Amino acid sequence: MISLWFGGIVLKRLQERGAKGSQGVNRPIIAVLVTLLATLAMVVPLGLSALSANQANAIDGQDETASRKPKLYRMLGYNNKLDSYQDELRMDFILRVKHNEFDPSCADATSGADTKGNCNLAFVYQYKGSDDTSFYRRIKYLNTIASASSSDQPWSGAYKWAQNKDEYFTVHTIINSGLYDYLTVSIEGDLALKNSADASYYQPGGASEPVNIYAVVGKQDDALSCLRPGSPWSWSTGIDNCRNFNPDTMINAPDRVSNITSALTANGKNFTLYMQECLGTGADLQCSGPYSWVGWNSNPNLYGGNQANWGMVTDYGFPDYKSTATGAIAGTAPGTAPARSFFVYWLNVRGSTRANPDGICSETNSYYYQWVALKDSEWVPVDELTPEPVLVTGQQPSPNTATTTTSKAAQVSKYSAFNLPKQPDNPNEMFATDKDGNPMPAQKADGGIDFKEAKAKQDLDGYFKMVTWPVTTNRDGSACTVSPEVYNPDQKGLVGIRDGMNSSDIERNISAGWTINSAFYKYDVPRPDDPTITKIENDADSALDASGSVYTSKLDPVVSGECTPSKDPARPNKVVLYGEDPANPIAEGQGANGDDLVKAADTWGFWLGEVECKVDPKSKQGGSWQIQDTNKQYPSPDPGNKYSGYRRYHAWVIESISGFGLTSYFSNIGTAYFVSGENVPDASKFSVTVPHTVNGSLPADSVVVFKGEASPVYTAWSSGALGMTDSRMTVSMKQKTVSDWTPLATTPANTFLRDVAAGTASSVKDSATGLTLGLTKIAASTWSWTLNIPADKFSSYNGSDETQMYDFRVEMVNPVNIRSAPASIERKVDMTPTTLVLERYDVFQVAGKAYKYVDGDRKVPETKGTLVHITWPGGSGTDVVVGDEGSWQATPPEGINQGEFSAQVLSDDAEGPDAQGRFQGGNQSASVSHELEFRPSNSALPLTGGWPLSVLKMMLLMALGLVGFVACLRNRQESRH
Repeated sequence: MISLWFGGIVLKRLQERGAKGSQGVNRPIIAVLVTLLATLAMVVPLGLSALSANQANAIDGQDETASRKPKLYRMLGYNNKLDSYQDELRMDFILRVKHNEFDPSCADATSGADTKGNCNLAFVYQYKGSDDTSFYRRIKYLNTIASASSSDQPWSGAYKWAQNKDEYFTVHTIINSGLYDYLTVSIEGDLALKNSADASYYQPGGASEPVNIYAVVGKQDDALSCLRPGSPWSWSTGIDNCRNFNPDTMINAPDRVSNITSALTANGKNFTLYMQECLGTGADLQCSGPYSWVGWNSNPNLYGGNQANWGMVTDYGFPDYKSTATGAIAGTAPGTAPARSFFVYWLNVRGSTRANPDGICSETNSYYYQWVALKDSEWVPVDELTPEPVLVTGQQPSPNTATTTTSKAAQVSKYSAFNLPKQPDNPNEMFATDKDGNPMPAQKADGGIDFKEAKAKQDLDGYFKMVTWPVTTNRDGSACTVSPEVYNPDQKGLVGIRDGMNSSDIERNISAGWTINSAFYKYDVPRPDDPTITKIENDADSALDASGSVYTSKLDPVVSGECTPSKDPARPNKVVLYGEDPANPIAEGQGANGDDLVKAADTWGFWLGEVECKVDPKSKQGGSWQIQDTNKQYPSPDPGNKYSGYRRYHAWVIESISGFGLTSYFSNIGTAYFVSGENVPDASKFSVTVPHTVNGSLPADSVVVFKGEASPVYTAWSSGALGMTDSRMTVSMKQKTVSDWTPLATTPANTFLRDVAAGTASSVKDSATGLTLGLTKIAASTWSWTLNIPADKFSSYNGSDETQMYDFRVEMVNPVNIRSAPASIERKVDMTPTTLVLERYDVFQVAGKAYKYVDGDRKVPETKGTLVHITWPGGSGTDVVVGDEGSWQATPPEGINQGEFSAQVLSDDAEGPDAQGRFQGGNQSASVSHELEFRPSNSALPLTGGWPLSVLKMMLLMALGLVGFVACLRNRQESRH
């Protein structure tokens, strides 16, 4: 079942890659073959559980396993200065939680709030601060993230948040980064801090006031106790307050609860409490300093009626709004905050009264404000709105007589400056203009603020906050000299930020001010730039092809590419490389930069290594990296990189500046197809069949037939999926006497298809030579093939036997163009026409000569030993052997003295003997016929040339014998005498 399951994964990958077009035809791409599937079928069952365990240890780009403990990533903005009477909690920050720990759709569909503790996230905070350290209050979730499945308007949640006046938090965005999600959170809550304190609290600048805030993730009912340990602080009772909460004994799930403000305390950034009144009189008057009203409920009246000014969600725009207090306020498009959404009002309890009869530092009727924003996590002025701090004058009432911050709500609502054009009855509005009085680009004519334009023009991160600084004078307008860093920070250079300021000065000046308003527009934590995989080590030393692939014989390739170096060399960016786990394939589309980058860490693959992104001036991204896949990082049952298999790689960058190891999105996917040498063709399967002349000439369309079998290592799928290709087969030949091989045929891609049935016949045509190779699949990875070579390709015979000898060669070429060792067969190719010439044809003898043609039409004597067959009148036959210079002769059999005979070379020695010495046949001449002739009588007389030599010899011997006999008789007669 495992092998079938894995096969299904491979088929899915093939379909995905096949859908990408014809890249496989243009650029060969290799894929997983049957060998790998078979191997995995054996090893996968050995322990999938082991894979899960080992993989968890491998994916430690940030931690080996994600911690559930929530962690403050960054405080964006908060009212770090609090008035003891107008004490409100306002915070914007980024919280790190384990991936998928929080689901924004958990809120009640009707109210948009978490009414049952289903959201796996809540906050509890010290409601009374140091005045009652065990009094804590719970803050619940209010959804502002639009849902495509909801019938509500996209802005409905943002509008509810703008109308909020209770204890809620909202999550603006969920930013995934590896094992964690980063939640952009805004909190609005009430506080009830101490109203009186010792003298230290009345010093200019106030006193430190810790306010502990705990984040709780996961199941809420059992996470905390209340009143006593073990007594659940349950949601079901609807009680949000716990008057007796001890964090040391009543946190039941310490692995998922953390104090997010402890980092502020450790860094000296605690809340500062300003007392609502002064202490003493006259020269002994002690006051905390001017106080910027934070806003609560409908004080002052803003768009939506309540606390629209904090953590405003502008992503979806807003509807029209109208009230008696505000009048009609037009709705806005996404990215724009409505008019009268933000405000500033300063209170100074050093009013000119009996306690301060000289009005020393009593007037704070002017102030600076500036919108600042994050860009690449660094604070910058919003150039499209307030590139420099803006001075606002004329705040009322004046002169100031306030000695307490209590009972000032009506005054604040009447005299606050809003983001509105200047009004006749209140000239101190916040309407940003240039030096010529024209509205700034992000300032709408009605007072609305276009954060979308500001973000786009300046490439900002999407978080904006407004900071304000007081300008204080004596009652008579003379300079206030009391604690200028508190009453007149501009005198100490503590007002505003400007382009080019160093980061420490920026932080100092923002901290010197009061953060009163904030807004979001599509905020995102700035990730490092994605790296790029440009090369995987391969035999051709080439970059990735158009499909993102290479073919390599190296099972431990070096993967390399480009990256963007860190801005701080002391805190470098690191590139982390992962190799795909075939059981959990890399999720497609990860380079599309979506927030759903990582659905599960399993799809990352196996951790292969990390390296610093080094500065490289030749790189388009400014840096480069390389990591070797040693092929030793793949835990069982993964078999590691194997020939005939593949591995997909992707990488990301982890930054170190933030201290949280934010990841980039994943790089492009690079694929290495591992290819080995090809099988050497089996020459024992080769055969060459040579045609010969019949009746003196080659039959029409005669071909030399070259046959064999091929068993390629690499085969393709008929669908062309995965862009993979098969090996090629090349066929060539050469004459024995020449050195160059003549190409005959090369198979194109997708010739050897793994998924066609045995018995399937096909053919491929070589576009260069025009020759057609016929193939038939005879086994799972074996094909028989036949190549017909036209006879006219063998036309260089010059009479030498060597020029009739040819080598026929076959090679297999794998997808990286590495050739197998060649296999060849040598054969004699003799298709030379032969012919006969008759020189004598009488009843006593027939004779002639045999010739063959070379160089086209030149005749040379036929090879000695060639047989000439003579057919005599009546049908009998005689075979005679060609002698020197092609001559041959034959004597008609006894009794044959008339009629037509014929002579023909039936088969010369073109084929030569086989291994057993048997003649294999050859070329046939045309048949030559003639009537047997009987010579005239004189020609039959002795010495006339008509008689055969044997008769003449016999007659001579008889004559010699007769002469000898007569001589003997004469000698006897003489002896008797």
